[in-house]
Amino acid sequence: MQRRHRLAHLLSRGVVAAVSQGMMLSGLYPLLPHAYRAWQARAAGAAPAASRADRPGTGGVKAAVIEWAVAALLSAARPLGFAALPGARGAGPRPIILVHGYAMSRAGFLLLAHRLAAAGLGPVYGFEYWSLGRTAVAARQLGWFVDQVRAATGAAEVDLVGHSMGGVVARYYVALAGGDPHVAHLITLGSPHAGTDVSRMGVGHASRELVLGSSFVARLAAAPAPLHATITRIGSRADALVPHAQQPLLAGAEDLVFDDLGHVALMASRRVAAAVIARLRR
Repeated sequence: MQRRHRLAHLLSRGVVAAVSQGMMLSGLYPLLPHAYRAWQARAAGAAPAASRADRPGTGGVKAAVIEWAVAALLSAARPLGFAALPGARGAGPRPIILVHGYAMSRAGFLLLAHRLAAAGLGPVYGFEYWSLGRTAVAARQLGWFVDQVRAATGAAEVDLVGHSMGGVVARYYVALAGGDPHVAHLITLGSPHAGTDVSRMGVGHASRELVLGSSFVARLAAAPAPLHATITRIGSRADALVPHAQQPLLAGAEDLVFDDLGHVALMASRRVAAAVIARLRR
């Protein structure tokens, strides 16, 4: 169901994938962001007025090591993203569309897709988009993909699960691009709904849009809560890329917070999968 892309676009995506692979396999991610958050935590601890809840945590060395292992594993599995995800032939209550994050691919959802399929949910689809482009463009492309899935399956509505930037793309589609009537549940994992300071280190339109305090973030925050779709925001205090302390509660959304999961580890966690499954069964 994915659209065909020009060769130049595919080559650009290949370069982004190679850089992402190199960072994850070498350990530059998560070492650099976790070290940055550790420095922030020490600086906040030196200020008398700083409270523990206001400090961006890292989860410690254990969380960073687990994050590295998970990131390296999912990075190595990236070529498997050319195949259909587990659960593509599922027959659950609604189709599920998984939306990847910045510089990632649908292969990052392999474990979550397997667990969704094992729980009898689905069919499960992975949506691919150019994550260095504008978020609004990706949201419109997601709308086209939702329409294709609904037409192919006969379903009136779908469920969306987005990781990191993918959650913001899905929320933009629901809140500002007419997707609300077609979505039953929207679940976001580690998504920078209010932006994140580390986005300044990225490249492309999306990195500028997803900086804390950007005009894009303000526009999305001003959007009305959906009338039809339910929203669940899942985050972690150990997320070094999108610390939960930087993300205010979304109006009308359910908030679920873990203490010890890194940004990528959210996609591979059994606890997160169980929470997602429970909500998609409602």
